[in-house]
Amino acid sequence: MGPDHPGGINPLIRKIQTGMEQVKRLNIRMAAALLMLGVYLFITRYALREYILWDSPGFLLGLAAIPLVLTANPQQKRSLRFYYAALACCVLAWLLPAKTLLYGCVALGLCFLADNVFGRINALPLLALGLMAPVCDYITRIFTFPIRLQLTQWAAGMLNALGLPAVAEGNVMMYNGASFSVEAACMGLGMMVTSMLCGLMLLGIYQKKYGLQVSFAKVCGLLAGIFVLNVISNLFRILLLVVLHLLPDDPMHEATGILCLVAYVLLPLLWFCPWLVKRFGKPPQTKPARRETDRFMLMLSHLCLAGCILLVAYKTTLPGAATPAAAGLPSMPGYALHTLPNNVTKAENDTALVYLKPVGGFYRTDHHPTICWQGSGFAFKQVKEEQAGGSTIYTAILQKGGERLYTAWWYDNGKAQTISQWEWRWNALRYGNDYTLVNVTAATPAALHVETLRWLAKNKMSGRGEM
Repeated sequence: MGPDHPGGINPLIRKIQTGMEQVKRLNIRMAAALLMLGVYLFITRYALREYILWDSPGFLLGLAAIPLVLTANPQQKRSLRFYYAALACCVLAWLLPAKTLLYGCVALGLCFLADNVFGRINALPLLALGLMAPVCDYITRIFTFPIRLQLTQWAAGMLNALGLPAVAEGNVMMYNGASFSVEAACMGLGMMVTSMLCGLMLLGIYQKKYGLQVSFAKVCGLLAGIFVLNVISNLFRILLLVVLHLLPDDPMHEATGILCLVAYVLLPLLWFCPWLVKRFGKPPQTKPARRETDRFMLMLSHLCLAGCILLVAYKTTLPGAATPAAAGLPSMPGYALHTLPNNVTKAENDTALVYLKPVGGFYRTDHHPTICWQGSGFAFKQVKEEQAGGSTIYTAILQKGGERLYTAWWYDNGKAQTISQWEWRWNALRYGNDYTLVNVTAATPAALHVETLRWLAKNKMSGRGEM
């Protein structure tokens, strides 16, 4: 039997050589993938270190959710869909330097990398990365503010319909001599984002179990349904807390919230997610792509994208990049003016303390009083809408131990005043008018009323030139 015989030595050597070449190519691809992953981790550490809420429940649960929801088609490893999406996000982030857009660039870059390493991935990991972003915490704290006020009204109306006397005033309900507040935690990150991530995890588990995938539109519909379930859950949570008289210092206060989350959100999802997958799920496409991108061009795409994201990260971290333009200092008689970091203006006298906080653009987050004052140790009580000088404003009581202050706030561009996040952002986008958050605080309700009217009248007369 010669060396070239099928059972001889040479075929065996050729098989070994072929195997070694395959291992070598695999090692090169893995090394390149790890290198790109290291670049994205460096960008995250360099530019997003203080932006990402590393120890928040939403971020940690999102990390656990990604491997559970990820599915991939290994026969399609050279897709450029996330590459183009990431480039578009880079252009937007260059024009509007914001940490949220930079986070989106990194998230899309990681999805592009996963697309080429594991195969064409589904959309659930990208949604999980989106829910992990700190902007979701901001949205659930600030944009759901009117919902919290409405929840109090609904709960009081339901109790009155049952013959139980309850009075709602802002986010506070009075019942049997006790007051109950609907705080931000009722609609915050711990409830809304956590339940949405749980919904994605359940959907991902059942998609893998049945070998089916639900369309992106159906997934978005599921998330919208989870939002509605959260509102219902919080409504019944308020009713139980009020009827059972469970104050915040009662251990059952938090337990009631968890029980409502399980009963009105998680249990329905345990039934709905498998039904959704079996009813609307379709087998994933396993055919290889008709045209695949050349490996060399694919590597250049990764390097190009990493370079673009690095440039965006550099611009985003430049001094003043995330700082809104300073508002013109108002000439309000009797107030001493001071300029604080982030171009915030502090005006104070013996009666009131006023903060003028420029927002800078429709896409930016603002220094909302419910966040800033709570950071100083104050709790918000009796938040409600009021009419003052022909404008609608928010008012609240600030409580810190035995200290009590009264505060009011609204958004102002010198010509129009509003308390709606949607309205001021839409006007800023359409007309290019930068808004300023005006926050007036005083020691008594009477002083707050007088000073609020002064600032509202001043802003309406002065126009944008002084605000």
